[in-house]
Amino acid sequence: MDGAGLSDREQRALSAIEAELRGDRSLDRMLRSGPRRHRIVAACLLGAVTVALLVAASVTVSQPLIWAFAATWTLTVVTALPLLGRWVLRRWQGRDRTARRSLDDHV
Repeated sequence: MDGAGLSDREQRALSAIEAELRGDRSLDRMLRSGPRRHRIVAACLLGAVTVALLVAASVTVSQPLIWAFAATWTLTVVTALPLLGRWVLRRWQGRDRTARRSLDDHV
């Protein structure tokens, strides 16, 4: 390709491919859930480190361990809070859909 851009035929083909990909729900779900899995794993690991530091800081009453616990606790909350918010939102949306279905069935 000489950098002149796509021909009309190529542009139409590309637009058709993009439209088909946009309509693929499983691909969309897969693309959205990938980074979330990494965040879930990171939140779990940070939680485990936070608990270990809490226990170590409680037993030794060491200032560096207390500060390390405070830092990891903050990172854990910042990492886990958006995940928790999305989970609660999905639960509420699912509950609303279920309630609407049951109302529709009774009407």
